[in-house]
Amino acid sequence: MGVTEPEVAAAEANGTLLALAAERFLLPGERVYDHRELAERTGTQPDDLARLWLALGFAGMTSDEKRFSEGDVAMIRTLVADGTQLSEYTLHEARVISSSLGRIAEVFVDEMWDHHRTAGQSDHQALGEMAGVDVGRIERLLMSLLRAQLVAAIYRRAALHDETQGAGQPTLAVGFADLTGFTELSQGWSPQELTRVIVSFEQRAFDLIAERGGRVIKTIGDEVMFLFDTAAAAVELALQLCVIEGDDVPPLRVGVALGPVLIRQGDCYGPTVNLASRVTGVARSGEVVVDDAAAHALAGDPRFSLTPLGNVALKGIGEVPLSQVHSTR
Repeated sequence: MGVTEPEVAAAEANGTLLALAAERFLLPGERVYDHRELAERTGTQPDDLARLWLALGFAGMTSDEKRFSEGDVAMIRTLVADGTQLSEYTLHEARVISSSLGRIAEVFVDEMWDHHRTAGQSDHQALGEMAGVDVGRIERLLMSLLRAQLVAAIYRRAALHDETQGAGQPTLAVGFADLTGFTELSQGWSPQELTRVIVSFEQRAFDLIAERGGRVIKTIGDEVMFLFDTAAAAVELALQLCVIEGDDVPPLRVGVALGPVLIRQGDCYGPTVNLASRVTGVARSGEVVVDDAAAHALAGDPRFSLTPLGNVALKGIGEVPLSQVHSTR
């Protein structure tokens, strides 16, 4: 792997042998450039390169240490292939893409680490298994999924195109589902129990949202943010989420708001998002609470019954009329 004996000895001493091996296995090539030489090789300014490197989530670009390879040259050249100066928009794109890939990397490492530790392997034994990792398979998988997600994103954007042009932002239903009392309950859980609960919660939420034609925007700790085209679809999902199945996951509460939503680079913004988040805080265990716009959209739908909660003071928003939703089935 091109690792020197002193590097191996230092890695063994500080417990980073597996990480060093992963670095040389996944990022091969001799480290021959410092950051100024990398900038020269890629036709960028050192300050711009440092900003781009930081946007990608990596620190330490200003060191004079020779820590960059021809692989880094190829990556930077790809990023700045059109020769344009770095803009704030380009840097924002770099942050979003790299942070998303960082989470994907954590998923793979979780699986590897759990197997490594559960089996009681030494670092040397884990190194032997690492040599059998099919990196090409992982790359093909990611590219196939990216193509499928690009197609799905274009279909979503096309469906919203007419409304977006007319009103500036599409009207959508935003929801937040979180685990009731999670903070208190998790204090007494082992890491294994905590992992089991989070995995079970995310698995059920992600599957139900996808099954009903919605979209998971992101997870925030013990909370899932989701998006649907209509209030009825969002509330139907919310009610199903609140049905307790077994004792794998604590009870949920869900808040939904309907209104204009700004969709940018995989996330959602605007007053409707803020309102949905605050509405969730009003709901109690097992409850679905909606804002006034969603309540009006649900009125007359035989699948739901509404219980007005009156005007409720929401932090940073003020008093707004809310309703609790029940299923009539």
